[in-house]
Amino acid sequence: MIVLALTLRNGAHEPPMWSLLCLATLLLFAVQVVFDALLGLRLPARAAVLVALPYVAVLAWLLVQSLPNLTPGLAHPFWAAAPDGALPTISAHPDAGRQVVMRLACYGMLFWIFLRSADAATEGGYAYIQAIALFSTALAIYGFVTLSIGYNLLLGQEQVATIMQASFLNRNTYATFAVFGVLANLTAYARAVSGSRSRDGLVALRDFLEAFFSSGWIYAFGTLVGLAAVAMTLSRGGVAAGAVGVAVLIWGLYHGARGASEMKLGRLVIPLVIFVFVAVFMTSGVLARLAPIETELRSTIFRHVLAGALDRPLLGHGAGTYPEASRFYMPLELARSDTQWAHNSYLENAFEFGLPAAALFFAALGVIGWRLFQGTRTRRRNQAIPAFALACFVAAAVHASVDFSLQFPAIAALFAAILGVGWAQSFSTRRGEPGKARRPRVDEL
Repeated sequence: MIVLALTLRNGAHEPPMWSLLCLATLLLFAVQVVFDALLGLRLPARAAVLVALPYVAVLAWLLVQSLPNLTPGLAHPFWAAAPDGALPTISAHPDAGRQVVMRLACYGMLFWIFLRSADAATEGGYAYIQAIALFSTALAIYGFVTLSIGYNLLLGQEQVATIMQASFLNRNTYATFAVFGVLANLTAYARAVSGSRSRDGLVALRDFLEAFFSSGWIYAFGTLVGLAAVAMTLSRGGVAAGAVGVAVLIWGLYHGARGASEMKLGRLVIPLVIFVFVAVFMTSGVLARLAPIETELRSTIFRHVLAGALDRPLLGHGAGTYPEASRFYMPLELARSDTQWAHNSYLENAFEFGLPAAALFFAALGVIGWRLFQGTRTRRRNQAIPAFALACFVAAAVHASVDFSLQFPAIAALFAAILGVGWAQSFSTRRGEPGKARRPRVDEL
């Protein structure tokens, strides 16, 4: 509830909002640690050390960047212009770096909280996916209402009649959230209509229709509304990320678990029809109105950000320093403008963290992605959950190469929650847990 609610005010981009998120998360994490001490840890939680160690190491380095009175030769060149009495640091803006560490620690705690909750839940965390699906549908409907009336109450401003923003000032950021919602609706739809195991065609059709009109239609409708919302953001990066995410999810649901997937070919018909409908809708005018990507401008920014990263490859410029430190490397016309983001999270992290720390940070995320991929391929029970998380992982990774959605606290928090739920269900339960009874195999009888 906390994570979803914070999306209602521009993705919790203001310091009071992300501070509230971090405080609430810390309190919940403290309660979770008490339960962990009492109940012990199962395999998914123990395996998370593979992610925790490099992640915590990166956070420790980002704190070191903000420590004063280090060896003078390590201080950022900006400190040469500081007045007497200043305390130089590796970072060009140590206060910003501490805020980044606070947010990253919050995301790590959310990952753990959702991992433990989904691991203990009866249905493995499907309730979280359903909540994301329903909430995203409601927010998309709100966005369409604002387009029709011309005013956005949540943002307190006039609404542009041709661009979907919902509760976000930046349409690209909302596109990432809407993509997560589409993937959640597709996964919930697969779950809702996967009850029948009958080989009789008529019986299976009857079961499918009963499941569809009982609850499946809600998620089919949510998929339609979500896809239309993504298209109406006019975000090419968002549309591309959504298309890749949907492809990965359909692959995961259909080909995962060695043929025991939760979505058979017949149940793909309605989602595919919806996808084709939206694709045709886009080509009938929306595609022509998609905001063009400033290819030359972004390539210029990327080139100079890379030059800045290579200028301090080991130390970096400090977490959160891109808006200030990047101006030194930009042409005059760009340096004068308000450039808060590099429009490429990978380059921006390399610029701020330094190449070794950025590589370690990406390695930690890569371990999660690999585990989700393995879970999608090998799980039988609750296999759709890691498939959903993998699709969100890939979609976010694609969009991060051209935009900055994951740098909004509410989006990053939701992403961490999704990864935690997916990680919890990415491990096989066919081998017994230590201390738990298991059914003996035939060759043991």
